[in-house]
Amino acid sequence: MVHALRRARQHLKRDGALVCIQPHRIKRPFISVAGHGHRWPVVSLINPAFQPLISSAEAAIETVVSEGLFVLIGTTNHQFRVRLRNPNQLDRYLHTGQRPPRFPAGGRRRLETLWKSRAAGAQIEVTEFMAIIALRAST
Repeated sequence: MVHALRRARQHLKRDGALVCIQPHRIKRPFISVAGHGHRWPVVSLINPAFQPLISSAEAAIETVVSEGLFVLIGTTNHQFRVRLRNPNQLDRYLHTGQRPPRFPAGGRRRLETLWKSRAAGAQIEVTEFMAIIALRAST
């Protein structure tokens, strides 16, 4: 990723900015069943393959900042929620990426139990967490 950041710097105008969006370092996607103003938590998904990738991305950002190519403007954390109609849509949603997260032991069973006892109109809600890192090209 260091190479990609160096190349991006070559294409930025003077004082241009670069925004990196990546999964949050600690918070993993969270599944819940939501409906009628209530949210019943199910489980946080796990994906051990992400941690080394996130660490590498953060190290690459630190490298280009220490080289003086960029100045760190700031970082912020955000979340967004996706509502899905049923477990089949959840499976499709989770498996669109190259490294899909998975349920921890007992997590899928808990979802199935809550889903069977859901209120009318309830949906499955996936909360995703991300870190946004802004860098300014140094002059």
